[in-house]
Amino acid sequence: MEVAPLVAAIEKQFLPEPPARIGVAVSGGGDSVALLALLAEFAKKHGSELHVITINHGLRDGAQDEIRLVTDLCAEIGCAHHVEYWSGWDGGGNLQDRARVARYEMIADWALGNNIDVVALGHTANDQAETVMMRLARGAGVDGLSAMTRRTVRSGITLVRPMLGIERRSLRAYLRAKGLTWAEDPSNDNRDFERIRMRDALRILEPLGISVEKLTNVADYMSQARTALNWQTFLTARTVVEIVHGTVCLDKKGFRALPHEISRRLLVHALNWVSHSEYPPRRSAVAEVFEAIKSSQTATLHGCQLAHQSDKLWVFREYNAVKDHHTDIGDLWDERWYIDGPEDDPVYTVSAIGPDGILQVEDWRESSLPRAAVLSMPGIFLGSSLVAAPFQSEDADWTAELDGGADGFFASLLSH
Repeated sequence: MEVAPLVAAIEKQFLPEPPARIGVAVSGGGDSVALLALLAEFAKKHGSELHVITINHGLRDGAQDEIRLVTDLCAEIGCAHHVEYWSGWDGGGNLQDRARVARYEMIADWALGNNIDVVALGHTANDQAETVMMRLARGAGVDGLSAMTRRTVRSGITLVRPMLGIERRSLRAYLRAKGLTWAEDPSNDNRDFERIRMRDALRILEPLGISVEKLTNVADYMSQARTALNWQTFLTARTVVEIVHGTVCLDKKGFRALPHEISRRLLVHALNWVSHSEYPPRRSAVAEVFEAIKSSQTATLHGCQLAHQSDKLWVFREYNAVKDHHTDIGDLWDERWYIDGPEDDPVYTVSAIGPDGILQVEDWRESSLPRAAVLSMPGIFLGSSLVAAPFQSEDADWTAELDGGADGFFASLLSH
């Protein structure tokens, strides 16, 4: 079998400057075991430390056997192996999605705790093709059809998918040639899962030309289109957006003149940035907000409020989303604001200014913010008394700083 393409896929992601430490998530399945074996050769050649993590979601009886398989392989290779256990399933919601989110969180925590900056994941071209199929079934646009990326940053850790252009059968052939064993996940035969049904569908569609290779090419093309659209959105934002006290202020005339896809991306980004959300709102909900914008009506979405003010369109935090959020001085408030001041006494709290607090803010209109935006800004309270409103005050004793700063709004347009 051809080993060179597999080695090249690894080297493309980790050279010319190999990381001192490389993490790799290994479940015991063929994809991740092959990735581990390839990375072990790479680490040995380039002097990198290899660290392995396995997540046990506690959902299958056979998981312990798979963990033992990985443990034995790591001992043979001579690399550290850590097992993390998840117990967050309460029977509600989407099991696969909940497990996926928890898996990424535990991987990030483990990596940060072990000074590992980059973690490799075993997703293959087959996974990519199946994801594209699922997104097609949901009527996804450019972003959705871009599917998974080869490199992404999540919770401060760079996640790398070196095998995203390699088909599963090539990895199985590599494992057989190396004499390595792997575990088959019984859920791969469970047609209750959408991904497995898409896997079956691909076998039927391949003779028609809709193959794993063609679908991964589609994902690559859409990823290039997404990059171009994000760049144009970034350039546009520099001309029509001003960040005012953590709110997004859009030049209404300039915003309305934009091509719809650029204005849609800009608005969704504003909503995500203000609400500190990982996922965007539904397209249908965004479409309804655009109708409200056309008629200059106030709208709420994604924990944010949109308001019109002469030639400006404001996007800011909705008061109802933060009215019950209270933190101590120095803590991160609403996942966005660091409040600091001369007092760190626990009797002081950071809360939304609200309708009672705004009565205690002198000349709040000088901030240029809409009243509704002021209500959702952070203030320092002693009981019910407003001690300071850092967004409005020039007093250096109390400060309110955005996590990532105002420029983070623009920078994250490209990083996403």
